[in-house]
Amino acid sequence: MKRFLNILWFGLLLFGCVGCATDNAFLAKVPLFEARNDKIPGLMSPKERKKLIQEKGEKGAKAPEGEKEILVAQLMVEYRTSPDQNMRREAVDAMAKIPHPKRDSYMKEMLKDDDPFIRISVLEAIGKTFNGDDRVDILIDRMKADPDKDVRLRATEILGTIGAAYAGHPTKTVRRPTKETGLARKIELSLGEMLLDKVPAVRYQAMKSLHQVTGKDYGENINHWLAYMQYTKGESTELPKERGFVDKIPRPQLSMFK
Repeated sequence: MKRFLNILWFGLLLFGCVGCATDNAFLAKVPLFEARNDKIPGLMSPKERKKLIQEKGEKGAKAPEGEKEILVAQLMVEYRTSPDQNMRREAVDAMAKIPHPKRDSYMKEMLKDDDPFIRISVLEAIGKTFNGDDRVDILIDRMKADPDKDVRLRATEILGTIGAAYAGHPTKTVRRPTKETGLARKIELSLGEMLLDKVPAVRYQAMKSLHQVTGKDYGENINHWLAYMQYTKGESTELPKERGFVDKIPRPQLSMFK
């Protein structure tokens, strides 16, 4: 009974405060309604920290050479010291915007991160910012050797896009520089090895990427893709036939026709 009366008394008091107050000044004096500031002096919130990291990346993209090196070093400190995975990924993304030799060496170090999602972010950054043999070699190495299937899958996907640009597809009439066609061939052979990956999703992505790089269309027929790779390496004299128009028409899988 006593507890009920206390609740009733509190409810009447609260109702009276709300009803009688002509502005928020009165309610602001009541402990229940007073404004609270949970910010700890000297400590940034995750939102503020994320904004600061992004600003360093934007600033570094346009900064002079000396300042770029400083900003890259600061972002690397953020990456090495932050316990927050999201902040470390933000540091990777921000660093990718700053062209500098130090950045490239730091990116290679980041590929050793224990977190596969960090490694994926680094691979995406390398795919966009590195050039030539260095970029291709790094991506091929991670595609073949990374223990995480998602990292291998993403590397396979990125290499398909890069290889297609080097090969000149889908504009096959354009003559590409010899070095670029050589890199496209290197990617093609490496993607062919991924057709034997133990993970079905990686094998499927290898077929999609090979289609991008070679312009060949064997759909999802992995045996035809394997035969094609044997042909291109001179291990077979028979080139598999590509899919025709009829083969590309989706066919309903109805139980009555099985």
